[in-house]
Amino acid sequence: MEKQLLEILACPKCKGSVVPIDEDKFLECSACGFRYPVRNGIPYMIVEDAFDARMGVLASESSYDKYPRANFRVINGPDQNLTFELDRGTCKAIGRAGTDFNRTEVFKVDIALELDESTRRLVLQYVSKQFAKDSGGVGASKDKLGSFRRSSDIILTDASLSRVHAMIFYDRVGIGILDLVSKNGTYVNGREIESKLLSPGDTIEMGDTSIIYEG
Repeated sequence: MEKQLLEILACPKCKGSVVPIDEDKFLECSACGFRYPVRNGIPYMIVEDAFDARMGVLASESSYDKYPRANFRVINGPDQNLTFELDRGTCKAIGRAGTDFNRTEVFKVDIALELDESTRRLVLQYVSKQFAKDSGGVGASKDKLGSFRRSSDIILTDASLSRVHAMIFYDRVGIGILDLVSKNGTYVNGREIESKLLSPGDTIEMGDTSIIYEG
């Protein structure tokens, strides 16, 4: 496929750049993972005909409509085996509990981590750049960031985490994570990220904690 054509093509779903794969039989979006067929050298950039490589389903079988929530599990760290869910159209902050780790304390599951104004601006900038505006989230919320409803945050007992370390999102464009300028950084599959869309099986690493996105 001609390089000039590739330079002007963009994913109609998320506006990400596309690259040829499988001997130029498909164009894959590097941002959302949608694959568009190429027939006789002509790319068919129709969302409904695309294949969602992240979820392993056709776009016509929308994973956003099919799966009302994403599942996560802590596989390493002080909170190992903790599981949590992320409802579509919502976001959750992940951070460190503000407590003495040498004491036993029970935490309310509906507690919210406080976001300062600079962190809120960072989140809103990311939302406007990465995600669609029509999240249509479900469930109760305590806060609202752009089009996302903020649900109960994930508060861990890992002392190496920042007070507000990262935030995860679930929108039609996918499951995403944003590092909130944390002290020790956020990693996905061993690579440090500022923000990234996740695929099932990806492992988020922050401090001494590892969290797998199970799908």
